Parts: sequence; structure tokens; C-alpha cells
Amino acid sequence: MSALAQLQHRLARAIRVRDVAVDDLVSESPRVSRAVRLGVYQEAYVLRLDEALRSNYPKLHAILGDDDMLKLTMAYQEAHASMRPSIRWFGDVLPDFLASDERYAHLPILAELARFEWSLCQTFDASDAPVLAATRLAELGDEDWPLLQVGFHPSVHLLTLAWNAPTVWRALNEDAPPPAPSPSPMCWATWRHELQPRYRSLAEDEAVFIAALQAGQHFGEACEVLLRWHGEDDAPARAAGLLGTWLAEGWITRLSVTD
Repeated sequence: MSALAQLQHRLARAIRVRDVAVDDLVSESPRVSRAVRLGVYQEAYVLRLDEALRSNYPKLHAILGDDDMLKLTMAYQEAHASMRPSIRWFGDVLPDFLASDERYAHLPILAELARFEWSLCQTFDASDAPVLAATRLAELGDEDWPLLQVGFHPSVHLLTLAWNAPTVWRALNEDAPPPAPSPSPMCWATWRHELQPRYRSLAEDEAVFIAALQAGQHFGEACEVLLRWHGEDDAPARAAGLLGTWLAEGWITRLSVTD
């Protein structure tokens, strides 16, 4: 490491982690002390991280308010220092932090809301890909369906939540009083449509069926998981109906027939 790189590393660590002595790098003066000079950069760094968290978690910020959000930023930064070149990823494990830290774990709706908001962020930032039209189903022969494999758009994410976080999020997004947090176990899907994140709840059979297809199972094999909810005569129709719904919603990028 060059002398310049070492100097940059020391100063950056003094700003981020504050455990490095930099008396030889920061001048002392009668008008402005060394601590004040360095503190300007340290405070600006924390405020920039706070801005990033507010951007990634706007409804969490709305619930906490400015002061408590800044306290959360400082606590989270202490536990999970920002180490990636892009500040976009600061906060990627914030839901887990909120769920495990004793200062926040007694309010599980905070972690759940953060998990939902992070899924929306992932959906917005996901790669793009051309989607198939619903008419693609008409091109399939009866012999194709059992060997069909389904490719989902990169923006489609599934998450299971135990609380009514999406309902709270929607109320805050509409500037309406949020409902009281309440247990509401459910699987949700988030995806992007015309640059706008969308979301909806999933029935239990739909969530399990998607997971099987995303794991690489053929359509016929994945249909077997639906037998937990439907009879042998009804499961194929349910599966085909779900596939048609996903095509209409722009979730599907590939339908291929493979052995």
C-alpha cells in the first residue's frame, strides 16, 4: 500500500469508526481545535448515512421521526459500518438489526416494515428483462406442460411477514393514519411494472407453487405441491390459472420446454 493510500485509509477510518489517532494529520489551531475540525467530517458522514437510510426506508422514518431515525442510524452504523463503495447498500441488514437489537426488538412492526421497504428497494433496482405476453400459453401443446420451466422477472421478490407492515406502509404512503400494528402472517410478492414497484399478498398455495418453480422444478413436478390444497382434477387448472395471472402481471420472462 502506497503512503498516500495509507494516509487515506487512516483518515477514512477516523471519520467512519473513530478509533484511529490522527493528530499528525489534522492540525491544531487556537481558533479551531483538532477535534472540531475532524468532527465536521465525522458529523457530515453520519448525516449522509442518515440521509441514505431515510431514502431506503421512508415510511420507517415517518414512524420514528427525525431524531429517533438519527439515533437508529448511529446505532446501526456502530454495529454495521458502511463498507461498500455505493451508499445505496447501507441498510441492507437493517431489518435483522431491528429484529435483534434490544432497543427495537420489542416493536417487531419496525423490523417487518423495514423488511417490506427493502424488498421494494430491491424490486426497483432489479435488472430489466423482456416479459412474455399471455398469448404465449396458446402456443403450448398438451405434451409441453409437464416439462415446462418458468423464468421469473428479476424484480419479482417473495417475502413472508408476520405483521401487517404492508397495510401500515400503504396508509403512510397515502398520508392516512396508520392502523395499529397487529399480527398478520402472510406471504407477499413485490415486483416492478413500468418503473413502479408493486406488491400484493399471495395465497399459501400460490406462494409454495412459485417457490417450487423458482427452485427449478418442471411445471408438472411443481403442480404436485398444489395437492396439499386441491384435488388431482383441480390442481392442474389452478396451476394454469396462476401462470396466466403472472403473465398478465408481467412476472414471466421465459417459458421453456426441457427434459
